[in-house]
Amino acid sequence: MVVGPYRSYPFAGGKAALYLLRFDKSGTLQSPQTFELLKAEIAAGATDVFLFSHGWNNTFDEAFARYDSFINGFIAQQQQFSLPTPQPYRPVLIGVIWPSTSFVMPWENGPVIAAVPADQARTAEEMTRLITAQMSPADAARFAELVDGGAPLGPDDAREAATLLCTTLPEDGDPDGQVGKPKPEDVLASWQRIGAKAQPVADATDYGTAAPAQPGAGPAAAGLSFDPRDLLRMGTVWTMHTRAGTVGANGVSRLVQWVLDRPNAPRLHLIGHSFGAKVVLSALSVGDAPAHKARSMLLLEPAINRWCFAPLVTGSGAPGGYHVALERLESPIFTTFSSHDQPLHEVFQLVIRDVGELQIAAIGDTDRYGALGGYGPNGLDALGHTLPALDAGSGHYDVPAGVRVVGVDGGVELSGGTAIKGHGDVSTPVTWWALHELTRLE
Repeated sequence: MVVGPYRSYPFAGGKAALYLLRFDKSGTLQSPQTFELLKAEIAAGATDVFLFSHGWNNTFDEAFARYDSFINGFIAQQQQFSLPTPQPYRPVLIGVIWPSTSFVMPWENGPVIAAVPADQARTAEEMTRLITAQMSPADAARFAELVDGGAPLGPDDAREAATLLCTTLPEDGDPDGQVGKPKPEDVLASWQRIGAKAQPVADATDYGTAAPAQPGAGPAAAGLSFDPRDLLRMGTVWTMHTRAGTVGANGVSRLVQWVLDRPNAPRLHLIGHSFGAKVVLSALSVGDAPAHKARSMLLLEPAINRWCFAPLVTGSGAPGGYHVALERLESPIFTTFSSHDQPLHEVFQLVIRDVGELQIAAIGDTDRYGALGGYGPNGLDALGHTLPALDAGSGHYDVPAGVRVVGVDGGVELSGGTAIKGHGDVSTPVTWWALHELTRLE
């Protein structure tokens, strides 16, 4: 990776440099020289820092392409509508590169990307390697033996596979909704429900790449057999959900703290997509409050629990894991959600849920376990407000006084069609306008 700025962009009469910082799975910075050059540029008089975090990407090029698309669209829209900027205005751009699995999950791909049988086999192989990496050799061999080939498992083999999975899943050290590490019976219950929901997906943005269930096959028909590919998806989603929090809390937080603790701290704008929302939220929420507040936060189809900002999570007696973020931001959080985001609207609540105590009746409960990006924020009362997504240039978001979280409903129909058509539909005039609204001059 290039040391120093990776690219510069024409920005409001000047230029803005994009720095890409790589972190490993534990949150350790892998770009120390670039970080030092970045700090020097910020210290030289940056007025605004835009920090982006992607969701699941396997390559540097794919992560950069997402940032490049959003930045170019944001700049073009500023020029199109002649939007004013602060004076002086010296923005700096930062893109986080964090390790996901060694493949791209289809919910991060565009809607034209469809799986083929060879892709399905490769994806299953990669997921198996990820899950077994921390197992003992004997357990890894047995787990692979159970899941290889994708043949349905009977109840006994399914329980054994679920037990092996639970021995290797990481604890979520930064929970967004009091999510506990699952037990085998929890995994089995969700596994069966996921199999029962298997159906064709129009834009190929499901959690995995397996072909749709056929009539009369698997748990959808009998409830007695389990597709091992669904177990692999569950284990992979859990692992990456946890890793996003680790990267944010252990790594990106140090950058955020450094920026906000400066005597003349620049305005910090945080933007995260999918599990990248957890990266930026964790980075802002851990540790003691910084000397200054961040200016704004835009969460794009966040793959986190919808109660994460609540003062009190129902049934837990504790606040949401990211409630503290509300106190560390000047502006209200904008968070998009869409009923057209199939992974977050249909599947998330079956995988990432409160499983500290088995609650079979609650599996799939979208009120309690639904994704923020699938259903919008919950449990906020007067602190939260929902507004329909706006067409670019069509007006301002009218946020009532005292509101700290704005759910931007991307499921509405606008002049160009549905505002947010799927999980990856997050670099568009609608989302660029949302960021302009967060950062506009009053």
